[in-house]
Amino acid sequence: MKRIVVHYGELSTKGRNRKLFQQRLADHIRYQTKDLIGPIKIKPWYDFMHIEWEEESYQTMIEILKKIPGITRFEPSYQVAKDIEAIKDQARQLFQALNLKEGDSFKVVAKRSDKTFAYDSYDIQRIVGGDLDDHFAELNVSLNHPDYVLTVSIHQGDYAYLSLDSYQGMQGLPYGSSGKGMLMLSGGFDSPIAGYLMIRRGMELEMVHFSSPPYTSPQALEKAKKLTAQLSKYAMPITFHAVPFARIQEAIRDQVHENESMTVMRRIMLRITEALMHQQKGQAIINGESLGQVASQTLTSMQVINEVTSTPILRPLIATDKNDIIKLAEEIGTYDLSNQPYEDCCTVFAPRSPHTKPKLAVIEDQEAKLDLESLIEEALANVQTTVIDPAYLLKEQQEFSDLL
Repeated sequence: MKRIVVHYGELSTKGRNRKLFQQRLADHIRYQTKDLIGPIKIKPWYDFMHIEWEEESYQTMIEILKKIPGITRFEPSYQVAKDIEAIKDQARQLFQALNLKEGDSFKVVAKRSDKTFAYDSYDIQRIVGGDLDDHFAELNVSLNHPDYVLTVSIHQGDYAYLSLDSYQGMQGLPYGSSGKGMLMLSGGFDSPIAGYLMIRRGMELEMVHFSSPPYTSPQALEKAKKLTAQLSKYAMPITFHAVPFARIQEAIRDQVHENESMTVMRRIMLRITEALMHQQKGQAIINGESLGQVASQTLTSMQVINEVTSTPILRPLIATDKNDIIKLAEEIGTYDLSNQPYEDCCTVFAPRSPHTKPKLAVIEDQEAKLDLESLIEEALANVQTTVIDPAYLLKEQQEFSDLL
């Protein structure tokens, strides 16, 4: 039986709601492991859970768990009898399997929540560490910067657990534990990163993408769907709403002063996103705005744009530098997709000199030129909704292979 111990981090602070968070995390783990060979068992405890399985390799499970929010860290774990001699023997086996070299260092960390065990944490560290020091001449003890850290956990129950490797998780909260939000997803770098950060905070996402054919290409829409598929690797299948926006942008182009067109367009986007949010029983709108990055992201612009809705608008990137956004895009796999040269609707209709300090009264006068209610109703009536998961990324590869 293979085993990994998953540590929750802040989940253990949730009091009476902790079990609900644990259940969300367990459901996500079951979903992400559904295609593995053989069943898995999940056993939750107060501030950690055990995952047990038989068939798949440790490495397969490690790669899956790295992409699940709500996990602070996790460790392959080895179960032994709660007996000091059994613990010493298992520790020696673990170090014998390593490719040790002269001068390597180690330390032993003991965690004992079962106070009935005959040895306290200090005794366990001293006894097990001394035994390893006696059996492996090439090893040195280092308390500050060891090459290897052996963790010995003594909890309630019949067994002790030893771990030699520890992996960083996504941290945050389990997916879906923080409600549902609608992400305004463009094809750029920012909005996918905003979505990733909200996934990490436990928010379930639905995507709202504004598409303007023939001004935007089919490849631009595919780009947004692939970004959704990439983000779904850290979540579950994500609902994607493609909003036809060309008629609205044509009306803005023809009837609204160019300098005010960006503000008017963003206000209409918010109205449509809010309507979809109510339809889908969401609770917030998320976007990738970063303060001062473009004209629509000044404080004055955001104030005027926000005026059309009382819905919470979450901006996880508001104080983030562009270089940090790019770095995170590279880490989570959205960079190459966002870098594809397909323009979205905001780009192709961008005004030459947008006002960075629009006045609400002026914007409302410009909007009065438009048949807003009719335009929004038409757009909502023609929204195309699909559900996207990571398999979507393989579709194009399969279609290409079929042609060969």
